Amino acid sequence: MTAARILLLVTATLAVGLWSMMAVRYADAYESVTSSIDPEKYRYPELFCVGFAVMNFLHITTKSKRARKRIKEISEIQGKKYAEYYYYIINGAKWTYGFTILVFFAVLGAMGNSMLALFFGVILAGMMMWYLEEVMNDQLNDRRDELLADMPQMLSKLTLLVNSGMIVREAWAKVAYGGERELYKEMQFTVQEMNNGLSDLEAYRNFAERCGLKEIRRFSSTMIQNLQKGNAEISFFLKEMSDEMWEEKKHLVKRKGEAANSKLLLPIGMIFVGILVMIMVPAFVNM
Repeated sequence: MTAARILLLVTATLAVGLWSMMAVRYADAYESVTSSIDPEKYRYPELFCVGFAVMNFLHITTKSKRARKRIKEISEIQGKKYAEYYYYIINGAKWTYGFTILVFFAVLGAMGNSMLALFFGVILAGMMMWYLEEVMNDQLNDRRDELLADMPQMLSKLTLLVNSGMIVREAWAKVAYGGERELYKEMQFTVQEMNNGLSDLEAYRNFAERCGLKEIRRFSSTMIQNLQKGNAEISFFLKEMSDEMWEEKKHLVKRKGEAANSKLLLPIGMIFVGILVMIMVPAFVNM
């Protein structure tokens, strides 16, 4: 028996043993968490006890600087109240799927005496973990793009209502309940906070914090200054910002078009290579 064969057998045995031990030992410890996971979003949530055990072993917590940054990003999608929960679930999914894939290919490598299978397993596990992070990044970017795309129209409506003589708070509420997309939902939540006794100043700050865009933070700052200083020129500032956001929306559409074109390069390249193969292989066979 070669050294490579022994290494593969030892690796597969240790990996299977460790995975099995974690699945059995920590199933009850994390049962309350795994039972709360939506199986439509994450497959085999009952196995997430493995990922949670790996996180515990690697001391992956919500206290690190990187974790706090990620939790803040997740809060934009899931809300501040549940951000830490989803951070924990996403990481549990990553480590569960990644480790399970690695164990599976370690066993395949041992059965087939192939180091290549083990190497492929490491690559595939890494890609799976990367993919789960990218899914969250795509959701975050889509939400931010939607907020940015709706800002010009929202500002135009708000400016029009303020210029007509309506006070800012009433104009805000009227605009908020005039749409059902993410920006308007966040504005509706701000109205609810105001109605529940939170000061307008704090409500606008919370609005900017939830949205997480510098453009909305600047808009929120303008609203806050209007409250603090009684700025009579609020309509002028809103009109100016509205014009700027319409220009920004044009740039956003242009960037999305360029991104779509770049994404088409890979499939076009694959089709081109496939056509070359179809043409050249028969030519070489008939030579």
